[in-house]
Amino acid sequence: MSGSPLLVLALVLVLAGCNSKPEPEAKSGGGEALRDQANAESTQRKTNTRRFDAEGRLLPSDDYIVGIRLPRGAELFREDGLLHVYRIRAPIDKVLAYIGPMMVTGSVERRGKGAIYKRASVRGAEVNPTKVDVSILEVGSNATRISIMELPPPPPREHVPSADRTKAAAQESFRMLD
Repeated sequence: MSGSPLLVLALVLVLAGCNSKPEPEAKSGGGEALRDQANAESTQRKTNTRRFDAEGRLLPSDDYIVGIRLPRGAELFREDGLLHVYRIRAPIDKVLAYIGPMMVTGSVERRGKGAIYKRASVRGAEVNPTKVDVSILEVGSNATRISIMELPPPPPREHVPSADRTKAAAQESFRMLD
């Protein structure tokens, strides 16, 4: 019976170790899961930053495509070489008011509530900016698609006559009209 108290003590220790509470290692694993969830929530909060100013205008993001500063909340939908397509949860009139003033072009085509800016340059871009076709189209009551197509530069102008030659040809044709 001398081993009996040791047996009882071992049994008590085993039973004390068996409870419904998780082990300390399990707690740290749960802590990692909580940390991961908190990180995901903070990342989501960062992406849910304010998109509109006090007057209801879209705010700029830190993302640029071909010199165009995208509005906050624009998410890449598809990218294929020179084509960049974004979607944003914002009314189309707000997106047009944001992007429209950036475009320098003589060709704006209306499409429903949206618009297509053809062979446009970006206001404030470098001296020889890339020409783009930008379409802003409504894809839902509060969703807008921004499509930016980079256009290749024009071919080299080897066969274009000089300004003097063009002037001379114009004067000759005016003389013939008289």
